[in-house]
Amino acid sequence: MSRRIMMLAGGLGLAAASLSGLAVAQMATDTPPAVTKFITQQPVEERLAGAFLGRPVQNASGEVIGDIKDLVFDHKGQISAVVIGVGGFLGIGEKSVGIPFEALTSKTDAKGEPMIVVALTKEALVKAPEFKSREKAAHDKAAKEKGTY
Repeated sequence: MSRRIMMLAGGLGLAAASLSGLAVAQMATDTPPAVTKFITQQPVEERLAGAFLGRPVQNASGEVIGDIKDLVFDHKGQISAVVIGVGGFLGIGEKSVGIPFEALTSKTDAKGEPMIVVALTKEALVKAPEFKSREKAAHDKAAKEKGTY
């Protein structure tokens, strides 16, 4: 009988140790997440995506050669490419062309309004291969909502 009690006590000890480990593990996962620091103002050296989307793109001569349809972000969250809508009329027959973000420059016109400039001709963009989005469904939905599909 005492042997049976010893075995039972040993089994209960192991069970208690296992349960206490679970309790410690659960306590570790129940801790609140780190406090998120909220951003209250846009830094001077940064720009909002909305400042680019839909904006006309001009060539070096000041001719409007398309407009910005989308931005492509890399795995680090940096803008790697810009999708420009070129050709067509009122969105009909327009195609999307991707160019590296670094190819764009931002200037201000005589009125102080921002201009987006690329050193390409309209003809070069029209002849460029069409940009194919991996997120085509989302891209098409956005185009339909904007009336440019």
